Amino acid sequence: MTARLRAGACLSLTGRFAPFGQQAANGLRLWADTYGADLTIVNDDSDPQVLTQHLPAVANEVDLLFGPYSTVLMRAAVPIAESTGRILFNHGGSGGGSLPGRVIDVLTPATRYALPFINHIAGAERAPLYTAVRRGTFGRRVIAGAAHTAAKAEIETRTLDLAGPPAGTWDLLSAGVYEDDVATVKAALQLASPPRTVGSVAAGVAQFADDIENCDGVYGIGQWAPGAGTVVDAGMGEGALLHAWADRYGGVPDYPGVQAYAAGVIVQRCAETAGTTDASALWRAAAGLDLRTAFGRFRLDPDSGEQVGHEAVLTQWRHGRQVVA
Repeated sequence: MTARLRAGACLSLTGRFAPFGQQAANGLRLWADTYGADLTIVNDDSDPQVLTQHLPAVANEVDLLFGPYSTVLMRAAVPIAESTGRILFNHGGSGGGSLPGRVIDVLTPATRYALPFINHIAGAERAPLYTAVRRGTFGRRVIAGAAHTAAKAEIETRTLDLAGPPAGTWDLLSAGVYEDDVATVKAALQLASPPRTVGSVAAGVAQFADDIENCDGVYGIGQWAPGAGTVVDAGMGEGALLHAWADRYGGVPDYPGVQAYAAGVIVQRCAETAGTTDASALWRAAAGLDLRTAFGRFRLDPDSGEQVGHEAVLTQWRHGRQVVA
């Protein structure tokens, strides 16, 4: 395609998802400026009702539609994309399940999110794994996938009850809404018998170090982390991306920013391959891709639509820094 692409998204620039929605917006802006695309971003205020008010107008004004940040907002966005005939490029909600022909998932599915953490504790002396999720489809899917993987590794899983906390040696996996994760990890670390190993989705982002006084040793699970980069087939490599991000926004991106940038690169390749922004042609192009970006590998199962190329990344906090484990 030679025409300038017109893309749009509703993202959480305010509200409870704002720290992550703003990262995603910055990632899309970096892609759009690099590739010369026209980008429209409308604030959904972290509210599904606000999203449903604004997304139809956005979808009707653009050629390509990116999803919002968070599973709950993605679930609200899908029927709107369907009604407007748009493919939804999902970079921010891994807990909603796949929808072949309508949603193109960039992310590791929530059911495979905990795989690197389970593999890590499987190498230690066996201890029960206590899991915690307070709310949200995403967290429940992460925990369900973790329990399935743990059973294969002969690790017993139990549900954490802080009112009657475990004794002896035990491990913890907490998944769900960021503030819930932080509260669970804080409470667990303060127990008389704290967990031997702590894994948390919240610990996968930089803000975690500000919210947990001493987070050293805690494992984070995320879609990407600095140092996880590989050789790329499209877009900037990790080093160039980090340099461009620091120049433009300052600091280092969290994975919501990098996965949004990668979604833009993938959108670009799909549109170029298809030669059009027609939804069915974009889906066929995406289903045939096997592509590496700074975010990692992109490859779909063409039958289920599930993202099978990308894998979650395990990190650990050491001396106040997040490093790939």
